[in-house]
Amino acid sequence: MGDKYKVIIRSCPDYDDLSRIRGIVTGGMEQLGARPHGKVLLKPNIVFAHRRYGRFTYTNPAVIEAIIDELATRPEVERITLGERTAVYMPTRYNFGEAGYNRFRKKPKVKVRFFEEDVLVEIPFERGSVHKSLRLPRTLIEADYKVYAPKLKHHVSSRLTCSLKLNIGICDQKERLKFHHYKLEEKIADLYEPGHPDLVVVDAITIGQQNEIVAKPMHLGVIIMGTSGVAVDSVAARLIGFKPDDIEHLRIARSRGWEPVSDDDIEIITDVPFEELQERTKGFDRTFSDLQKLDTRLRFFIGKYPEIDDICYGGCINMLKGALATFDAYKPGCLKDCNDSAIVIGEYEGDVDGHGHTILLVGNCANVNGEVKGKTKRIKGCPVSIPLFALPGTFYCKLPNVYMDFNYFVKYPYCFIVSYIHKFINRVLLR
Repeated sequence: MGDKYKVIIRSCPDYDDLSRIRGIVTGGMEQLGARPHGKVLLKPNIVFAHRRYGRFTYTNPAVIEAIIDELATRPEVERITLGERTAVYMPTRYNFGEAGYNRFRKKPKVKVRFFEEDVLVEIPFERGSVHKSLRLPRTLIEADYKVYAPKLKHHVSSRLTCSLKLNIGICDQKERLKFHHYKLEEKIADLYEPGHPDLVVVDAITIGQQNEIVAKPMHLGVIIMGTSGVAVDSVAARLIGFKPDDIEHLRIARSRGWEPVSDDDIEIITDVPFEELQERTKGFDRTFSDLQKLDTRLRFFIGKYPEIDDICYGGCINMLKGALATFDAYKPGCLKDCNDSAIVIGEYEGDVDGHGHTILLVGNCANVNGEVKGKTKRIKGCPVSIPLFALPGTFYCKLPNVYMDFNYFVKYPYCFIVSYIHKFINRVLLR
């Protein structure tokens, strides 16, 4: 190929100066030759938001506001749709409010679309391996131009969550859980086909350590921009201590011809030495990557997934990591104070002693091929979602019930009901 794919890194010490952030976005778009037009989809990263213990997981509102303000000034931009689908069983309406996004409804040209309420359109895949077609939000399919604004974070299974991983949020609930097991990395690579952005603006001012749901903050102080999600993620991986090929979904995407297929085809344009940025992330906290290394009384008995005769890191293990991280963020230290309960995932070869507590079999395939000392309780699912583990985890393991938080108790049911009303209107009455 001729010109290299540009990835721009610009220093931005904090979120306080909106004009500075907008200047970075404007300058980056000009340098990249980005020309947003027509119906623009702006997709942030909000897997979860909570004003007390989930404040560093989502794209900061200042970054979103700067992008919106820049797009709105362009006469060729007809409409800006702020669209997202947050974690399974979590109404996006709730998370938008917690993240401080509701005020964007009053911005010129802005329309908000929650993907779980949107009409779904069946889209065939040409390069997919696990997905040959998928029902996706009409807003995504009809967009003339897509701007992705991910939050740079560590992921407990995929290692990196940035622009490619952001596409998990274009899936409806059933589609999101499908192949969310040992084929998760292939699923993410598949989704890049319908969900490859025209422009990526990464919030890397404060990045997320430990896990993707309730991330622990680390200051990096930059905004990253590019017109290729593959190029941006390749650079982002290196910033937090990985090689691009360490990120399996990125490696798969490159192997399918999604450019740039090599780091040699990327030009990094930065006003901060790249080595200095890498130095800033030394000591990057990857806690929750390995259940066996957690500082907890819980005991994990992890076996193989029957279909592949190997451990299924993208399924119930991934869920359990996220659930435990959420419990610990909600009430720090609770993992040390809980019961020494036994948790079984997959086909475990060996004996399991419940130590007087009920043994939790997490997932449809969880089984013990050995002596079982104690009662067992199965939590069904493939994978088991975090909300479905929360109640048994509270009751049997003596972990805190995050869903009894006042914020959930009051706002969650309201948002849930309103979401389903809009879903019924859009998908049934107006279909």
